Amino acid sequence: MHIIIIGSGRTGKHVIEAAVKDNHDVFVIEKNKETADRVASNFDCVVIHADATSIEALKEANAEKADAIIVTTNDDAVNSLVILLAKQLGVNRLVCSVNNEEHLSVFEQLGTDTVESPYRLNGRYLYRAVQGPNVKEFLDLGDGYELMEMGVEKDSKIADRLIKELNKQRILPSDSRIILIKRNNQIIIPEGETKIEISDIVVVLSQRKKVTEVSNLFGKQN
Repeated sequence: MHIIIIGSGRTGKHVIEAAVKDNHDVFVIEKNKETADRVASNFDCVVIHADATSIEALKEANAEKADAIIVTTNDDAVNSLVILLAKQLGVNRLVCSVNNEEHLSVFEQLGTDTVESPYRLNGRYLYRAVQGPNVKEFLDLGDGYELMEMGVEKDSKIADRLIKELNKQRILPSDSRIILIKRNNQIIIPEGETKIEISDIVVVLSQRKKVTEVSNLFGKQN
């Protein structure tokens, strides 16, 4: 996955660390030269010392071919302009931190897929939003495995299917398991005859490297 990360401060640093660890094609745009040099020295990624509100900087990061952009600066005006430019260049997935919660609706109107206030996020969460837009919550279990809460969308590949059908047809990756289902304030321990319904929250055990693959099963199919 080709990911552009804007800013490498407290939040951005954690996003960079997570994305590089998963061997993605990472480009970082950082305005502060000292910070940019530090990132270049510590992470295996391309670091561009530039102002991300410049469309040329985004083009240098190959934004036209990017799968996602994650914007993490502490200036909402900067963040909004970068989102607009990235959208103009055709970046598929737009993820952004929002410093003032009053601006959340503004970013939603800009077409940002995921916006979160710093009071409700950390860098790892922003990165997870890129990998799995249907992931509500996650818990890193170590050794490459995670527990994830996935929302079931209408027309998804997993909606209205029995657990035994999913197993028989090998819809989920072989090393992934549905652990439980949350439905209307109920907790359901799934069995073969249990049906996955639209709007269910499903807890899945999966390898971290399979997050995107699993997430796609829960989202609307194109």
